[in-house]
Amino acid sequence: MQAAEREPATRKIKVVIADDHTMFRQGLKEMLTTDEGIEVIGEAGDGEEALSLVERLRPDILLLDIEMPVLDAYGVMDRLEESLSPPKVVMVTMFENAKLVREFFDRGASGYLSKSASLKELVSAVHTVYETPADQITPTASRGSLEKPSEDESGDLSERELEILLLAARGLSNRQAANHLHLADATIKRHLANIYQKLGVGSRGEAARKALSEGWISTHDLMRE
Repeated sequence: MQAAEREPATRKIKVVIADDHTMFRQGLKEMLTTDEGIEVIGEAGDGEEALSLVERLRPDILLLDIEMPVLDAYGVMDRLEESLSPPKVVMVTMFENAKLVREFFDRGASGYLSKSASLKELVSAVHTVYETPADQITPTASRGSLEKPSEDESGDLSERELEILLLAARGLSNRQAANHLHLADATIKRHLANIYQKLGVGSRGEAARKALSEGWISTHDLMRE
């Protein structure tokens, strides 16, 4: 589905950004503010704060990280269903995990963005989701805005598991991965055990090789900080 040709905006699109990484939030805000038709009116570091800002500020768009502390994205979407006037939600994900993204479309999300999206893709996604009537959002639109991707084998891995798998593939130890994600060492170890079981492998090296060979992570992901 092609986005409709834009007409001059009568007012700015109001956006709230919800992500627990401060630098990433600030980066998104700086990117969005390069577009004169978009205004970032709030930033949240966890799911509860995101809901509070939505209730108080009434944004048009909520950019919602899938992995959120205090209340995760599943809980946020469930609570938004109870709202009389919820914003359109664009999921922000590190990996294009088809099963995970489909779940959020089924819960009412209007679009999704990879965290590696370009400035052009980010701005386009916000405008397209805002301008497209809810009853016209379909699973066949372009990537970065309204696309609902097909299933893939990596769908059994959660967003957090894919994130930990990437860190393991980069050679980080359990402790280094824990420090990077602000988690306990035991949590990393538990996630890795789940990953090995789901992928049918016995080590982080095997898991990394399978993820690379299947295209779940790329060499670009490995090189990117």
